[in-house]
Amino acid sequence: MRHSFKYIVAFCCIQFSYCFQAQESILFSNDKFSGISSVVISPTQPFLNPNPWDVNILAEEVFLQNDYGYISQQSFLGLRNAEIESASIKQNRTGENTPNIFDFYNKEVGNYHLSSDVLGPSFQIKFKIKEKNFSAGVFSRLRTQSSAIKIDNYLRFGNQNILEPELYHLNPLKINLMNWGEIGLNLTTEIFPNSDYQWIIGGNLKYEIGLDALKLESKLPFQLSRSSTDVNGISQKSIVASDYDVETSFATNYNFETEKYEYKQRGKGLGLDFGLTFLDRDEDAEDYNFKASFNIIDFGSVHFEGENHRLQGSPLELENNQNLKNTKFKSPGQYLKLLSKEVYGDENTSFQGTDFIIGLPTSLHFNVSKNIGEHQFLNADWIQRIPVFENSLKRSNILNVSYTVQKPSVGYGASVSMYEYRQIQFGGYLRIGPLILGSENVFPLIFKQKKLHSGDFYIAIKLYPFWDNELKRHRRANCNCK
Repeated sequence: MRHSFKYIVAFCCIQFSYCFQAQESILFSNDKFSGISSVVISPTQPFLNPNPWDVNILAEEVFLQNDYGYISQQSFLGLRNAEIESASIKQNRTGENTPNIFDFYNKEVGNYHLSSDVLGPSFQIKFKIKEKNFSAGVFSRLRTQSSAIKIDNYLRFGNQNILEPELYHLNPLKINLMNWGEIGLNLTTEIFPNSDYQWIIGGNLKYEIGLDALKLESKLPFQLSRSSTDVNGISQKSIVASDYDVETSFATNYNFETEKYEYKQRGKGLGLDFGLTFLDRDEDAEDYNFKASFNIIDFGSVHFEGENHRLQGSPLELENNQNLKNTKFKSPGQYLKLLSKEVYGDENTSFQGTDFIIGLPTSLHFNVSKNIGEHQFLNADWIQRIPVFENSLKRSNILNVSYTVQKPSVGYGASVSMYEYRQIQFGGYLRIGPLILGSENVFPLIFKQKKLHSGDFYIAIKLYPFWDNELKRHRRANCNCK
């Protein structure tokens, strides 16, 4: 691929070689001592915390998942000392025959989910009002999400050094990306006090602070035509795009002149989470017998101010276009002005305004948990994305089954997950005192993979009375007996 061609195709297809996707720690969120850490995936879970208070100092999970690029014969631990090279068909150096090579799957369509979720300083407290139990908390997060589902992978021809078809129709696509901060308030309590079972209702009200965003949509099939011309006896390839209708909007805090990131609020919005939990609790036992919960996560949107552009109509030469080939691209705005001049003859015609909206990655979360022994639980989670707004982010679909042991000072467990209902991964976690370590895809961290393209690692530091329990608190309570 020539450089000019890569710019426009990457712009329309969003090629991600490495895709970092931090899912909420589903495995740890089933731990009843997870407290405020679980509020982002189940607003009612903190109510089950046996401790009277809980503080999260910092938590981060990094997950890598894509089916476009991989590194051959490597693990994540091995990457520290490895020298990674790019595949070269001309030198017969590919991921199939050489270790430590970054290569491509070259499927007809590509998928990725990009997400990073940092849970910052947050706290939870339990209290009573007129003999009614409540749990309240405040949490802070820094989030990044983007995804591409079944995106036409036209770049596979260049990756394999294969001549592109003379006529190719690039399917319509839609991609959104957002980087934002979040400050949330959680409140949970019991309902139906006369019921034989325990019912818990809760929710999060979240203020969204937009930092960066990209909205890209190709509304029509993109027609790409290849032809060749002889210049001084040398054949030169030309690729022309036509019949396109592309809309894009962006806002960013990155200063391309100073090459520094400057934190400013580029957008604002509101988000809501809702949860309802049913509990079959044995009054004579510390643990419940059975739990089922239903949650709606991330209902809302963020309103940004940035730049909106639209490109449509006349044929646009992508390969060997001297105006694109010989220009150093400094920023998205400068590149879009250049494309506008190529398409309309004026660099400002593509500009359509400043306002646009990105929807939050709305999803449904179903959870069931069964006590199978003292402090032992079998859990099942199903997360299904349900994009609500026209320009909503799309999170990944997940099925997760886990076994956990949950004690006041220590907890551990193992899980098997299926991402996007097709890729199986194994994980585990350990909670010991204030430290939590875990992974929902542990094997690529340690063992060499033939094609390393996914992995997961979770770490959290918390403060809570892990040395305490309900029995000890009851013994310390003042006795009113005579």
